[in-house]
This record gives sequence, structure tokens and C-alpha cells, in this order.
Amino acid sequence: MILVLCASAFAVALAMALQNDVLAQHSYALYGLQLATMIPYLLRKAVFLKNLFLPSFFVLVYFLLNLTLGSYLVPRDYGWNREFTDVALAIRHYKLIVPYLLLANVVLFLLTDLAFRRMNALSRNMERGSPPHTGARGEAWGMGRMPFYFAAFFLVSYFDVYSAFSFQLAILIVHTTDPAMRGRWYRFGVYAYYLMTMVAFDFGNKREIAIVLFLIMFVEAYFGRIVLRFGLRNLAAFAAVAASFFALILAASILRGYGDFPVTSVFQAISYIPRYMTSEMFIDGITDNLELNYNYGCAITSIDLGIRGLIDYQYGASLIKPLFLPIPRELLPWKPESIMQIFTQVYAPEWWLEEGSMPVMFASEMFLNFSYLGLAPFALVLGLINRLFVGFHLAPPGSFAFLSCAFLSITVLTLARGGGIEQYLLYYLLAIPVFLVVMLLRQSSREPGRAAAQVHVHS
Repeated sequence: MILVLCASAFAVALAMALQNDVLAQHSYALYGLQLATMIPYLLRKAVFLKNLFLPSFFVLVYFLLNLTLGSYLVPRDYGWNREFTDVALAIRHYKLIVPYLLLANVVLFLLTDLAFRRMNALSRNMERGSPPHTGARGEAWGMGRMPFYFAAFFLVSYFDVYSAFSFQLAILIVHTTDPAMRGRWYRFGVYAYYLMTMVAFDFGNKREIAIVLFLIMFVEAYFGRIVLRFGLRNLAAFAAVAASFFALILAASILRGYGDFPVTSVFQAISYIPRYMTSEMFIDGITDNLELNYNYGCAITSIDLGIRGLIDYQYGASLIKPLFLPIPRELLPWKPESIMQIFTQVYAPEWWLEEGSMPVMFASEMFLNFSYLGLAPFALVLGLINRLFVGFHLAPPGSFAFLSCAFLSITVLTLARGGGIEQYLLYYLLAIPVFLVVMLLRQSSREPGRAAAQVHVHS
């Protein structure tokens, strides 16, 4: 760990010493140094594959990839939304911006290392056992519930109800953690159904498709008690999963019109992936697919606007905004605005008038609240979400706490990207009725195997 921290200290020192124009073009090397030192160290500490879905580790990987790739591609005019190229090259405060973002990554690294130690101790102290089995009658009950889950998911997706993703993800969590699904051969068909439905109806929301795929991988890793190893067979499996994830994202992008291919179905989009990857537009397309222009561009631009005084420091207003969600702004004109709203109004007022908004990564949001002191609430919030991940492992499977902790842990990407705490919590609040209805139905049915699910032994 000392060597990793020394490498980050070296990166921070360089960021403070190098000239602004050098940082504008080459800060990717500093973020890349953190990526190359932090991630291998933490992979060795994770022990179990499921631990890679720890919220702080999830966010750290997301930040490092966005900052490393974004700081290389955006200043070099890659991507189709190139508005941030000139902005990124014109910023004069990189010697303040880059050290802050490097330190935010250090905070995530320390939170992750601490949580991994706790998770590993927890796993060692728990009795080992086999996954819960529901028996033939329990499996029959599980099969009987499946059409209900499928129909509910399809209808929510087809009619695109308000905040459809909250309901979709809640249904997925309930179904994929159902004891009747564990160890059953048909579960992979269930996963494929949900993923194909997401791509077919929600191809415009690549982040939501990614979260669904992450949930499926986490559930498999959690119930499968998979130990993280790096042998040839394991590396091949990881590569296959990564390729599948990449293919789904590219298919969703093709369905959105990237490449102007004549597609009318998911399977057609998948068939065009090789042509898309070999086309001249691919690098620009993948820059846009991964939202590097917006994620990196908004992250540095928002901090720059704060340093220049064009955005006032919020002093925690964006953190307490969820408390005012039920109150209409007409009744409370001084109701706090989200950082997304504030940034968009200043940076792109014409976009704001069209009811659009631009994401501000959570680390940047905390800077706009407290400047460098924002690292403290940044650590506090992510530390609390890490505790939810630990709580998921301690809660009785199928309980309200179990389902809630799963939901809040896996959706941390929405907070990291810049949706704000209010959107992060709103997603969850809308999922609560699904959890309650399912639990009431299960209780009233007195399903077989219910007791077995309550005594599931963790690894």
C-alpha cells in the first residue's frame, strides 16, 4: 500500500509543479499512474469476485477510466460531441483541478482497502455451507412466479412508465435473488430475456443496461461464492464477460443510429458490430458511447467555473436537496437546486431552456460545495454506501433490508456519474413499492422453501 500511496503522492506533486498547458494535454499520464498502481493492488485484496462490486471500488474504476481516457481523447478532438475540446484546452486552473481529482481517487482507494479488509474478515468468520435449495416444490413455486416477473418487466419497459428503470431494477433484484433461481439451469435464459428486453426498449439508456448487466454478474458471483483468481481459464472467462458487456453497449449504440445502419431489431444490431468496429467513425463513436466528452468535460469544467467564481459554492445545499423533494418549488422558491441544474444554467443556458441537463461527477459536485474540503463529505457519503454493501451480506436473504441494500449498492453509478443524491435516492424510493408488494405476496402464499431462504449461509 505504501508504494501505491507514494505513486499517488508523486502524481499530485507533479500536477502541482507542471505547467498548465502540459496538464491540459497530458494529465492522462497522472491518472494512468493511479490506474496502473491502485487497481492491481486492490484486485489482490478483493479475494472474492463479488467484492469487486463494492461501491467505492466500482466508483474508483469508473473515475479512473473516465479521467484517464477522457483526458487523452477530449483534448485531441475525438468524439462526436466535441464542444469540450476547446473548453478543455482553454482552462487555466489545471494545477488546482488535477490534484483535487487525484486526491479524490486516493480517498476511494483508502475506502476500498478498508472495506475489503472488513469483507474478508466477515467471510472468514461466517460458517461455510452450500447455497440454499428450495427442493422440487420450491422450484415449482419459483417457476410459477416467473411469468409474473416477466410480464411485469415487459409491461414496464413497453409502456415506458415514469422512472421505469426503478421498477425494472427492483423486479430484477427480486427475481435474480429468488432462492428458486439458485443453481437452476434456466437462470441464464432468464438473464438473457431481461437483457434483450432492456436493449430492445431502452437502447437509449446505455448506463441502465450496464447496471443490469452488473447486477447479473454480482448475483452470480455472490451466490456462486466465486474466489477471484487470475489463471488462464479465469482470465478467459473475464474476457468473455467483458466482450459481452461491450457488445451489448455497441448494439444499443447502433440501435440509437450510430453508423447509420439499417437496423430494426437487437439481433440485426449485433450483426453490424464488426462493421461498426472497423469503420472510421469507431473511435469517435466509442468516445461518445462511453460518454467521455460529457463525463470528463463536465467534471473539469464545473470545477473551473467554481474556481473562477462563476458558480457559487453551495456549502452542502446539494447534499440536503433530497429533504425537499416532496415540496414544489412554487411553495418554496429557495428550494436547493441540484449541481446538474446549476452547472447547466451557467455553462449551457440554451440547453437548460430545452429542459436538458449535464452531469457533474460526484467528486466535482463536492468541490462545488466545499472546494478542497469537499473531499471529507465525498469520503463520508461513499463510506456510508459501502456500509450498505456490507449490510447486504448481513441481512436475511429476501428481506427488505437485503433487497434495499442490493438496490442502493448497484445503482451507485448514477451518483458517481453526476445524477445527484436526490436522483440516486428517488430511484430507490420508487422501487420500495415493488419490494413491499413482492414480500407481502410471498408471505401470504407461505411458499415452500421460505424458511430455507432465511438461513442462507454466506461466504
